Amino acid sequence: MSPALDAREAAPIWAPTLNTGVVLLTAPPAILPKDDKSPTIKGHAAGQSDAQGFHFLHRLTNGERLQILRFAGASGAEGTAAVIPLGPDGFDRLEAVARLLSSLHGRSVPADTRLTRQQRHRARRMLQAVDGRLSGASYREIAAILFGTRDLADEPWKTSSRRFATMELVRGGLAMIAGGYRRLLSHRRRR
Repeated sequence: MSPALDAREAAPIWAPTLNTGVVLLTAPPAILPKDDKSPTIKGHAAGQSDAQGFHFLHRLTNGERLQILRFAGASGAEGTAAVIPLGPDGFDRLEAVARLLSSLHGRSVPADTRLTRQQRHRARRMLQAVDGRLSGASYREIAAILFGTRDLADEPWKTSSRRFATMELVRGGLAMIAGGYRRLLSHRRRR
């Protein structure tokens, strides 16, 4: 039996078709010189293999984790090359490769720009709101947790901006649960 992981350590392995931030690794073409100085890309022990290859998480120097897919047949012993498709998803993959390279070579790791800090905060609030609602909490109870009870006392509940914001957060959370979360994994959602 494997040891239990803390929820913060147990990150999901996403399908590379959904998460455009997955770094795709393969063997380099023969035309490139062999690079004996390439750092080793270490994966999390909880990786998984399938027909595509080996999926794993790599911890960057800034503490974040980056998902990597090493294609089947690419052991890394012959060197490593990243695959960047030339379609719209290529921008997200290029950014992910830049984050990996920065980490491997001791440089400052750029931020993942697929979600802003405000978008991450809103997504968290949506999930908190929908979790409360699915647990039987009223909109007012959810608003008190999210915004504080002092803010709720300033205006009548029926016409409160906090009431409408809470209802919108629950609607957004339900949409995320219904599959909308996939839009968070790509810049494409904004195009």
